[in-house]
Amino acid sequence: MTGIVTASTTMAPAAMSRSQKQGIITAIISTGMIALAWGLSSPLISQHLERMTASGVTLGWLISLAAVATVLATPFVPKLMSWFAPRSVLVACLLIGTASIPALKIFMFPAAWFLIKFIGSCAFTIVFVIAEIWINQLAPEHLRGRIMGMYGAALAGGMGIGSGLAVLTGIDGWWPFIVCAAINSFSILPFLILRRAENIVPTSKEDARFGVMFKIMLAAPTIMICAVVFGAIEQSIIYFLPVYDTRLGHTEHMARIMLLFAAFGNALFQFPMGVLADKMNRKLLTIILMSVAFIGPLAMSMVGSNFWVLAILAFFYVGLTTALYTVGLVQLGERFKGHQLSAANAGFIVAYGIGSLIVPPLAGKMMDIYNPQGFMWTMAGLGLVGLVVVTLRFNNGRFRR
Repeated sequence: MTGIVTASTTMAPAAMSRSQKQGIITAIISTGMIALAWGLSSPLISQHLERMTASGVTLGWLISLAAVATVLATPFVPKLMSWFAPRSVLVACLLIGTASIPALKIFMFPAAWFLIKFIGSCAFTIVFVIAEIWINQLAPEHLRGRIMGMYGAALAGGMGIGSGLAVLTGIDGWWPFIVCAAINSFSILPFLILRRAENIVPTSKEDARFGVMFKIMLAAPTIMICAVVFGAIEQSIIYFLPVYDTRLGHTEHMARIMLLFAAFGNALFQFPMGVLADKMNRKLLTIILMSVAFIGPLAMSMVGSNFWVLAILAFFYVGLTTALYTVGLVQLGERFKGHQLSAANAGFIVAYGIGSLIVPPLAGKMMDIYNPQGFMWTMAGLGLVGLVVVTLRFNNGRFRR
């Protein structure tokens, strides 16, 4: 490969084949079910760890360990796709990830959770990277925003419903862990049932090299900052929001309801933002979403302990800012094509992992020092950094990705 090849020309509208549709549906359904289990497991992990340690820093490091797993595992995805059939890799990783859930209940102490979380995160990271490559390769250009919006809605909706399940099941006993593991097991079925789904283009050995992925990351910094900010917000909010709410004086049950509001916002905004990404200037849309990432946490820090105002703000803040991932993936698929898309998508997930790695420990430390508003101040600072980056590049005469 002599250089990074990009593509931004508009493809003529064409009907998707049946196998193409099945390929997209397979990946969306499976990852949506993983997100459902993820939504249930997040309050299980965060609130159990809060009981065991009462330390925001410990929770932050556990979240960051998952990010370390993401950063370490993702560069190997193009290599795995050049060695084995993507479907086989997906099924194997789903089995490993599913086994990690009951292991958390069996070994109920923080040190074991760090190891289990690391293994499970590696497995699920590989699943998500391959699924996103699968969808982005098969999506036609004129429908890319809508399809990635549906993918984002499936992930967000899964997490929202999973959070709702946490409200119903609680966090005590074996039952919530069994439900979570069962949902992860069902995520394997689409890949076994829809056998006629169109396969994706395998990664060439040349493009599977680590250096190619890092070159792509440097070539598209504005796309990558979307992943960084999203990763930091998603991982921080899903784990810290329930703890933040209980430190404001609300019950654990109310804290799970707060997380449910945030997850519903996430689910409801993905598809509309995908439609907007097909219809309006995608760069301007990125700036608008980054503005919300800055303003939203500041507003939440100013309303005190008013539960319902906080819940409404969480609904809009999380819903709009998590759409940065959808918009970023749309731009990624627009710019990189064919076998290069696997390296580009891997770079996007590495950027997501970097955001997940750096911000949660800082957010936890700030929440312990400035209890609890240091958490929201950290998230606002993150949004400001993202806003500055995309605005400066927008004002450079032409918006460079």
